[in-house]
Amino acid sequence: MARHSVLYFILLSALIDKGQACFCDHYPWTQWSSCSKTCNSGTQTRQRQIVVNQYYLENFCDQLCNKQETRECNWQTCPINCLLGDYGPWSDCDPCVEKQFKVRSILRPSQFGGQPCTEPLMTFQPCIPSKLCKIEEVDCKNKFHCDSGRCIASKLECNGENDCGDNSDERNCGRKKSVCSRQYNPIPSVQLMGTGFHFLAGEARGEVLDNSFTGGICKTVKSSRASNPYRFPANLENVNFEVQTEEDDLETDFYEDLISLDDNKDQQSLAMGQEKSSFRVPIFYSSKRKQSSTHNSAFKQAIQASYKKDSSFIRIHKVIKVLNFTMKTKDLQLSDVFLKALNHLPLEYNSALYSRIFDDFGTHYFTSGSLGGVYDLLYQFSKEELKNSGLTKAEAQNCIRVETKKRYLFFKQTKVEHRCTTNKLSEKYGGSFIQGSEKSISLVQGGRSEYAAALAWEKGSSGPEEKIFSEWLESVKENPTVIDFKLAPITDLVRNIPCAVTRRNNLMRAYREYAAKFDPCQCARCPNNGHPTLSGTECLCVCQSGTYGENCERRSPDYKSNAVDGNWGCWSSWSTCDATYKRSRTRECNNPAPQQGGKSCEGERRQVEHCTFSIMQNDGQPCISDDEEVKEIDLPELESDSGCPQPVPPENAFIRNERKLYSVGEEVEIICLTGFKPVGYQYFSCLPDRTWRRGDVECRRTECLKPVVQEVLTLSPFQTLYKIGESIELTCPRGFVVAGPSRYTCSGDSWTPPISSSLACEKDTLALLKGHCQPGQKQSGSECICMSPEEDCGLPCWSTKEGRPEMDTVSLFKESSWENYHGVHLITLLLFTWPGGPAREAMKCSSLARSKSVFE
Repeated sequence: MARHSVLYFILLSALIDKGQACFCDHYPWTQWSSCSKTCNSGTQTRQRQIVVNQYYLENFCDQLCNKQETRECNWQTCPINCLLGDYGPWSDCDPCVEKQFKVRSILRPSQFGGQPCTEPLMTFQPCIPSKLCKIEEVDCKNKFHCDSGRCIASKLECNGENDCGDNSDERNCGRKKSVCSRQYNPIPSVQLMGTGFHFLAGEARGEVLDNSFTGGICKTVKSSRASNPYRFPANLENVNFEVQTEEDDLETDFYEDLISLDDNKDQQSLAMGQEKSSFRVPIFYSSKRKQSSTHNSAFKQAIQASYKKDSSFIRIHKVIKVLNFTMKTKDLQLSDVFLKALNHLPLEYNSALYSRIFDDFGTHYFTSGSLGGVYDLLYQFSKEELKNSGLTKAEAQNCIRVETKKRYLFFKQTKVEHRCTTNKLSEKYGGSFIQGSEKSISLVQGGRSEYAAALAWEKGSSGPEEKIFSEWLESVKENPTVIDFKLAPITDLVRNIPCAVTRRNNLMRAYREYAAKFDPCQCARCPNNGHPTLSGTECLCVCQSGTYGENCERRSPDYKSNAVDGNWGCWSSWSTCDATYKRSRTRECNNPAPQQGGKSCEGERRQVEHCTFSIMQNDGQPCISDDEEVKEIDLPELESDSGCPQPVPPENAFIRNERKLYSVGEEVEIICLTGFKPVGYQYFSCLPDRTWRRGDVECRRTECLKPVVQEVLTLSPFQTLYKIGESIELTCPRGFVVAGPSRYTCSGDSWTPPISSSLACEKDTLALLKGHCQPGQKQSGSECICMSPEEDCGLPCWSTKEGRPEMDTVSLFKESSWENYHGVHLITLLLFTWPGGPAREAMKCSSLARSKSVFE
């Protein structure tokens, strides 16, 4: 083909006089047409305005000029607007706040530049409650009861210190005795150690621990930088002051894209009590030990910067510590505001009221950490320019580290390596490798905000002024933040308050619902294998290496992959608690499913957890405190020479007014559990010989529990309890059938027929066999059987040892009524006269077509 093309152009040039080639621009282009799509990659075209004249013909313009051009347009992904669901029904009127609430959820977050959701997700209105407010009064027993609800030791009353937090312990005091002989200042920024931390949002929230409480003990600690010691708070286990500014702790990391940066997040599940969450947030590590702090706003800024071009990132970070601290593991004193918020939570679960705890105080609290600051910058480089520089990744990291020390941290003894100033990228920008970057994104923590902001760098600027780093470093000592921290769930602090167990369980339930709002499973698929991340009500796409654009829809020339990695969809709702006290939920790898060799989803598809359900009729949420969690079996046995010990109740029953010991002649009443009814005399009597005269009573089941079946089976109708006579139907996915009976009926104490725990689904061979039975056979379940037991249906119904019937030998033919068996028409042939044999009764053939073929 190439040889023919060359020959064509040689002949063509021979025909064209020298200097007479067609000048195609003599025929101008029309305007580009409108784009075929408004988004998701359309096309537009334009044509030359050809005039067929002598010049056009003589200069072979028809062969030499392109008459039409096409180009891509509107390649950006179509925007997805945020969509809110309808409000649910009003909640019951909360008797404690005299309000009722209704909430709605985000059905679809905004994405690809769509309109965000700005309307509230919850609304409330005043109401008149029909129940009494169940807020238990604090019982401090032999301790002093503060007005705030706090209980303190009686010895702390009138000691000259605000131990209650509201100063109620210092009222109406006569002579006061001081704890310390002199006044001591608190540890600088000690209140920061007691703030809550919102792990899902990545920021500190309200104060949960009162680190001004000293417990009436005059304990002090001294800093090497201060001449006077500081008062040591009761919540702290230990404090260690230090200032760390060594040069060799300046570290760098190289990231091909922000997905690899996102992969450095905390991979451990975030626990809230016994509940685990798989929701992850982008983490920027702040020390060698890779303890972390989270900067969603900085991460969002980095994502948006990566949209402009295919980029790589180099991060440089340095930790400056002022002090290290560790909290006590028990007997922590809560802040006044947090304690009041907990005490005012209703016992009845209210999602809106309990979720506000996380909004106001975060999801976790600090168990240990450091106060200080983090010098942390993320440099964005053009991947193409970095490749053309001739430097390896390690060399590029080293150049950033060396130039940062020399130019910005002003460590004068730093020697700049030759390769860092003579590579192609540095030469282009006056010998500076850093100025070859597109920009730096500030992840700086701690210190005064004006100094922290001045440490960042933008292309075209001269960089931080001299002494900025030293000024920021000094400001860190006065304005530190918590870094390198460890966390514990905020629910661990809900102890030693009225109804602590009830409120703790409600908070864990609220957390499960609350955390779902931060799951990116709600986001649509990102182009070119981008990773979705949820920021508020907006989904952002984190681009793969080799892709860029507002939504990762653009590709660099060397990006050739068409693989689509799998991503998890959202978790289903938890199933109801079954008879084994377990419940489960599932999710599917379908957002999207792996395609064209893409990776499958990592992680578990199904989660199972222990659960409880009430065996009694639900009459409202009980108040359970920490000391009431002790089981009766753990209590000491009572010994007595008279009276009867507690009797053993019949199966599925309990004793009203249960006690360890009963007097002679006393009766106990036997009560059946919910779902059972008593049959017989329900009272036992205590006899003088310390035995019981037991009535002939039993508890017979009036309802059946939901059976435990394999996950693949669908149960309908789905209920926790079924009344006698009610039936259930088990079904399988399309193409499968239940390997056994599919319908069961509640018969009082069991299901009829019994439901096997190994019951499963099998392939629907009935559907596969339909229409495939041999002539003379019919379908029964998954098998083909003879239509008549006395027949030998191994041969076709018209075949015999003597041969097939002939039309002219038929002595009698009678067409009977049509029958239908599983959609297959049958015809009855009554009598035939076979060649060389007597007449026989005809057989039923498996299809009308075969029946007709007898006469063909």
